[in-house]
Amino acid sequence: MSKKWFVSRQCYWGVDDEDRNVVEIAAGGLDYANADMLVARWSNLGEGGEYTDPREALKAAKSVRDAWIAVAPDDQVHIEVGATGGYTMPFTMHPTDKQLDQWATTAWIVAPKCDRCGEVLPEAFFVMSDGVSDDKFCSERCAEMSYEDMMSEEADVEDEGEE
Repeated sequence: MSKKWFVSRQCYWGVDDEDRNVVEIAAGGLDYANADMLVARWSNLGEGGEYTDPREALKAAKSVRDAWIAVAPDDQVHIEVGATGGYTMPFTMHPTDKQLDQWATTAWIVAPKCDRCGEVLPEAFFVMSDGVSDDKFCSERCAEMSYEDMMSEEADVEDEGEE
């Protein structure tokens, strides 16, 4: 099952001023974001969104950060990635854009993918067992298409055996 990534703006309390304003990418989705979340101002840019693809979450976070800086150029705004485990904890590593890009690419590579189309599996996915393997699919459509392919291949094998 793939992680969800939630993008929010945070104003952390109890930290230095340069660590306060954060666009957070929280592992686990909305339920695992830090509690200091600000009301979504740039939902059109992806703020307040949950993503199964970490690259899309990062793209949204960069857009939100840039919009925030545009309206408050004197504020320091960082993008942070982390996991709260359901608790409250500020993320204050200050990764560079290059480090964030590397994180997103790596997180995408290791994420479980649909055996049909290669998309990252959502939280709920479909499983089809053929007795040999348990293929996982991102959608009912991918599962059905895979089943149709499997049935077509079996029919081709049967036709070859009759010749």
